[in-house]
Amino acid sequence: MLIVQRCAMLRQLWTQATLLVCHMLGRSSQRLLAGYRNAVGYVGSLAELNSLDRFEWPEVKRYWELRSSYWARSPHDGDPHALQNVCHPGAPLWLNRYYARFQEMAYQALLDLLPPPAPKQRALDVGCGAGRWCRLLYERGYHTVGIDLQPDLIQSNRSRYPHIDFLCTPVQEYSAEEPFDLVSSVTVIQHVPFEEQKVVIRKLRELLRRGGYVVMLENIYDEAPHVFSRAIDDWHEVFEDAGFRNVAIQRYDYSLFIRLYSWLTQPLVSALRPQRSRGKGLTPEELATPRDLKRSVNVTRAIYNLPKRLAVGLDTMVEPVLMRGIMPLPTVHCGFIFQAM
Repeated sequence: MLIVQRCAMLRQLWTQATLLVCHMLGRSSQRLLAGYRNAVGYVGSLAELNSLDRFEWPEVKRYWELRSSYWARSPHDGDPHALQNVCHPGAPLWLNRYYARFQEMAYQALLDLLPPPAPKQRALDVGCGAGRWCRLLYERGYHTVGIDLQPDLIQSNRSRYPHIDFLCTPVQEYSAEEPFDLVSSVTVIQHVPFEEQKVVIRKLRELLRRGGYVVMLENIYDEAPHVFSRAIDDWHEVFEDAGFRNVAIQRYDYSLFIRLYSWLTQPLVSALRPQRSRGKGLTPEELATPRDLKRSVNVTRAIYNLPKRLAVGLDTMVEPVLMRGIMPLPTVHCGFIFQAM
């Protein structure tokens, strides 16, 4: 209890000291504050996000179509998996690579629990993005199909992976001539509004043969206009209602040091960010549009990210240990295997 109190005191003192320095800078303070706001790289605090209007399904579709358009028009050398599109848009590539690394570790761990695919078994990847999960499924021996809402990514995938079938369609509107043995979905259903999630999960059951599996990674903590997370027990319940049983879970994204850093900086970020008018929600266009950062803002962002890079380095060492032990500590994401009954 004493440690928690002292951490809270340190957080408050750090925030007050930083704000005081900013205001002491006089005329240059506004430029510094603006640069700091842009350096943060997210749309608001958790409390602010929870107070905003949540997207409906048509708005979610619009958001991802816009993301596809912006990705197609921007240079993405060094990012073949489009991580800055499908992970955390606007975040530095090194941070997205951190998250992608442990996504793949959790995904592979879950696949290892399944029986090896028999010849001609079929897998569907829902929300396939740039095709990284389709590639893994194909390499494991599945005849693989990938579907996504982003037409530019689908077109790119067809060129990169001609041996895999790709279609631009929401899963709710997709139909197959024969059932699949495996359906995978990585941080996709979390972007579907809650009631529509039930429609999606029933569709997954329809697409699977009896005894087939769903392997998915989803958010169990965050909320935002386009993020609709559920607790682990809630994911279990909604899948069981659709005719599945849970086989296994794999916690990941403990990210202890990143979360500590975010916790320490959250009051400062909230204090510096302009307040949004009450009742005014974000639009898909606002959320999807990448920021055009000036050089001064990029410098501010680089300074802001220095301690965050240190946190990522520490978490890179700690995360595998926690994942292998499946430690009962809070995580942001969790992987699941569900079997169709």
